[in-house]
Amino acid sequence: MVLSIIFGTFFILVISLKKFSEPVFTPQPTFGKLEKPFEIVGYQGDTISSCSLNDNIVLYNFLSVKCPTDFEKCPFRLEWFKIKIYTELVSNIGFKDLRVVTSFIDKEKNLGQKIAQFRKYHKINSEKWIMTTTNYIPYFDNEFKSGNPWEKPDTNYNFERQAFLMTLLVDKNQNIRGKYLTYDFGEIRRITKEISLILREESKKIIDNKKLPIFGNKDYDSSIDDDTVYHKIPFWEFSNQDGEQINSNQYKGKVSLVDFFFTSCPTICPKMTLNMRDIQDELIKDCMNEVSLLSFTVDPKRDSAKRLKEYAKTYNINNINWDLITGEQSEIYNLGIKGFLVPNQQDALAPGGFLHSEKMILIDKKGRIRGYYDGTDTLNIPKIVQHIKQLSKE
Repeated sequence: MVLSIIFGTFFILVISLKKFSEPVFTPQPTFGKLEKPFEIVGYQGDTISSCSLNDNIVLYNFLSVKCPTDFEKCPFRLEWFKIKIYTELVSNIGFKDLRVVTSFIDKEKNLGQKIAQFRKYHKINSEKWIMTTTNYIPYFDNEFKSGNPWEKPDTNYNFERQAFLMTLLVDKNQNIRGKYLTYDFGEIRRITKEISLILREESKKIIDNKKLPIFGNKDYDSSIDDDTVYHKIPFWEFSNQDGEQINSNQYKGKVSLVDFFFTSCPTICPKMTLNMRDIQDELIKDCMNEVSLLSFTVDPKRDSAKRLKEYAKTYNINNINWDLITGEQSEIYNLGIKGFLVPNQQDALAPGGFLHSEKMILIDKKGRIRGYYDGTDTLNIPKIVQHIKQLSKE
């Protein structure tokens, strides 16, 4: 009995120590985010779109061709940054998704040529360290908790703007997750630690990205290798807000997000439209203009192309990849019920006289239904965007 108590106590103590000794990782704060894509000019004269940096963790900062010979002209200590960031991270295969974008503050002629000489002199040859003659980076326009460093003069090192002394850590979703005064060695060392925390977050997201289900009836067909035949959206052809004839063939090979609405809807439609617009903004920011947004009206007798155009203008809808669709009422209802598997009908008792689903429906490149979401809930926006990205890679 005594031995049982001793061993039992010891076992509980070991389990408790193991549980409480596990490290706790505090998520990195978010200081701001990019609102729209931008372009910079590389030192070789090539135009680089921020879209090409998507799905990378990026460090943005400023430098001068006078570094390190003139310390007073160096926004950060080059030798420290090169040892701790370039050597340890940029050339490390474990940090293959890391990029550094350095903007040069010099106003000299032939700046691109001098940057090329600068890279050669300091033995910087990796394409992961991008150097640009564009002396402005949009990320510094974001609102920070302690103010915007782009607008503040530096009082310690006599630079025109405090932003010149800073390095920003930006995650794969274009959110600013770290700010560092990179004239200080301790701050440069902190960058490596916090990049590791961001990578840990990213690895958890990959684990959480389970394959999305396929909705609808499934049939067996022994004549094909993949013997399951999944429900697919049938062919349709209607017109959009510009009066153009469009059909489902135009969306083959694309991921689509679909909802049903009507312009005089007094309840859920305005919320759904605003949420769809926020989703579109996120997709545009991520340079995902190939994703299609489709909104079918359930009141096509009143919702003409002209009325849909006015509705789009009222809600500031960008028609770059978003079609508001009208057509024969019975055909739209049939498509909703048998195709997208959501209710659509005229109902005198329903608000506005029409009963339709509040769901946003996610369609993959093969025309299969992969997700249903409450389109009135703004909390679903990040999930929908994440699932769209996931399907785009399938």
